[in-house]
Amino acid sequence: MSAKALAEKDKGNDAFKAGDYPRAIGHYTAAFIADPFNPVYPLNRAAAYLKLGKNEDAERDCDSAIHIDGKNVKGLFRRGQARVALQKLRYAEADFAQVLRLDPANQAAKNELAKVQDALKAIPVTSKQRSQIDISTLPQTSSATPRATPLKRRRIPIRVIEPPSAPPTTSSGSEERASLLTPVSSRPLSQPTSSPHPPVPISSPPQRGATSSTEPSTQPPRPSQPFREAKTTREELQPRGGIFRADGTQKLFMRPSAPSDGQNGSSGVPKREPPQTLVAFTSLWNSLTTEEERWEVLRQIPPARLPVLFKMSLDARILAAILHSLRIALVAAPKDPELLKVARAYMVNIPRIPRFGTVSLMMSGPERSDAQAIWDILGRFQSDGGVEGQMEKRKEEGSKSAWGCR
Repeated sequence: MSAKALAEKDKGNDAFKAGDYPRAIGHYTAAFIADPFNPVYPLNRAAAYLKLGKNEDAERDCDSAIHIDGKNVKGLFRRGQARVALQKLRYAEADFAQVLRLDPANQAAKNELAKVQDALKAIPVTSKQRSQIDISTLPQTSSATPRATPLKRRRIPIRVIEPPSAPPTTSSGSEERASLLTPVSSRPLSQPTSSPHPPVPISSPPQRGATSSTEPSTQPPRPSQPFREAKTTREELQPRGGIFRADGTQKLFMRPSAPSDGQNGSSGVPKREPPQTLVAFTSLWNSLTTEEERWEVLRQIPPARLPVLFKMSLDARILAAILHSLRIALVAAPKDPELLKVARAYMVNIPRIPRFGTVSLMMSGPERSDAQAIWDILGRFQSDGGVEGQMEKRKEEGSKSAWGCR
């Protein structure tokens, strides 16, 4: 055990006994940083968080302690207390039950488990049934309820009215079948001339010499156009406009063409959309497997936007991975002026993220060496003189001191 961690723990215990819980949390945090593999320090800090009513922080510290020691009874008990305050009764019941499995004589865990079980029993059952419907009970409910008298069916007589029979003709059987199979349109064949859309001709025009009387022609009508030809004709006659076309020639969204060999560098890493939230960034970052892919994602985020993206949720593991990706990119191209400029902007803006000082203390020695190596490479690229150069130099000096680099 580290001597510094023990000293900070003793100071935290004194502050806890005096009722100064915020100061106790600070000392327990320093002890946990000095010895991050001891579950006692996050457990003590969880107890201080419970006193202040910060139940989510207490649950997180108990998770850290249980991650270090899976059979830690105090960690399970205090996490159960935090979950009771957060109304996570089912999870709290599981924690207290696990405590009794590890320590059957723990009377405090028995009392808390009994309270949680009583609270679960007090929850009305109807509130659970409203969220989801049990389908198996539906037929029983419908059969139990008395049904009304079934409606009587009325039989309506239907009289078929046939057209007057045509006089018998002397046409052959083939001509009769041809006339029966001839399609007849139900729409009027003549429309007013004021219609903006000319009608599609369905039947053939009258032959020469025929009169324009309204009497039906004695000749059998010609077969109409096939369905596909009629559809094509109708689409051609319709007015066109806008961005949508029936034939698909105009599209709103165009598929991006594949990049050529000279585009997007020689690495062939596919370009991804820059993440807009911390959840999207963390999910995308953890899904990537190579440093080239991570650098391509990182360089799409403006350096000045990093404090807004991370806010108060910067993690030491993510910070170390970002430093490693920066170092790999600089080692691959140490004389690229554009890359040096972007890397310098990242190293200056990362310390502006809230809680950076606390998170950087949790980094190991090899992880901090990446920051020193990056600044060594950036030191070879001297900024321009003048007032802007002096301001940039001051920013770099402040960032180096924040990183703890020379």
